Amino acid sequence: MSAKLKLNIRSVKSARKTASRARISSDCKCKDDHKSCGCRRKEDPAVEAMQEAGKELSDIFKQLKDENTAAKLVKAIRCRDARAVQSLLDCNCRVVCFFCTRDKDCVRICCSFGRSNDVTVTFDICVRRVQDECRRNSWF
Repeated sequence: MSAKLKLNIRSVKSARKTASRARISSDCKCKDDHKSCGCRRKEDPAVEAMQEAGKELSDIFKQLKDENTAAKLVKAIRCRDARAVQSLLDCNCRVVCFFCTRDKDCVRICCSFGRSNDVTVTFDICVRRVQDECRRNSWF
């Protein structure tokens, strides 16, 4: 028993993709993941390094939730102890310099991420100086 089925297709609607506004320059005119033409877009190593930076910096600052660790860092900044600051940071981070503002002691830290140090992040941590009743600067 064979049955032949005839379908009559009168109108077919297709959804049209809207073009994205951002243009990425490429020598390749291929629209499908570059499988058919053999060319590939180069992966930017800085993107991976930026993701690594986010994770590592998050881990560094997460450890400051511990009161003892935070107290060690505050003391190290006030005493300008680069080794102590360095021991609390990742090995990819280093102390650039210590400096003072009018009422704060600060440290500048530079961290590098990626295979070829594609991303560097530099930031300052400043700690307000403590004053006693006589308005003399003291460490505690």
